[in-house]
Amino acid sequence: GGAFCNGQKIHPSKTDKVEQSLLVTGFGCEHNDAWNTNFELFKEFTSISRGVRRLGGAAVDMCHVALGVTEGYWEYHLKPWDMAAAVLIIEEAGGVVTRMDGGKLCVFDKSVLVSNGAIHAKLLERIAPATEKLKSKGIDFSLWYKPENYVTDL
Repeated sequence: GGAFCNGQKIHPSKTDKVEQSLLVTGFGCEHNDAWNTNFELFKEFTSISRGVRRLGGAAVDMCHVALGVTEGYWEYHLKPWDMAAAVLIIEEAGGVVTRMDGGKLCVFDKSVLVSNGAIHAKLLERIAPATEKLKSKGIDFSLWYKPENYVTDL
């Protein structure tokens, strides 16, 4: 049925270049390999985009993508309650949501990449290899929790 704000239908921006995009990320409280990797991604995207912001609320950050205020958002180690409602909003608005390795997202996953759709593949070109490197180091990206009989692959 779409996504709405104050009665108006919302859509992500149509910006199709990372260089013209405003991006957002978040950092967990644990300063581990995933935190360090995300910091490197933050620096990389800061140097090639219009900027990267850290606003502090995953759901709000994702909704900014849905509203077209920003073009992309990524973060490691979110919990389902950090993003479940916003995943629905961004998808209904016409944006794209995946895991940071490019796989299909389940809200119980431990990483998320959100975009306007037009820059998603370009973001993944840089983010997916960093995520795969973390996996090769043994960083656990399995589901936080999966309720019994819950189907995540449709």
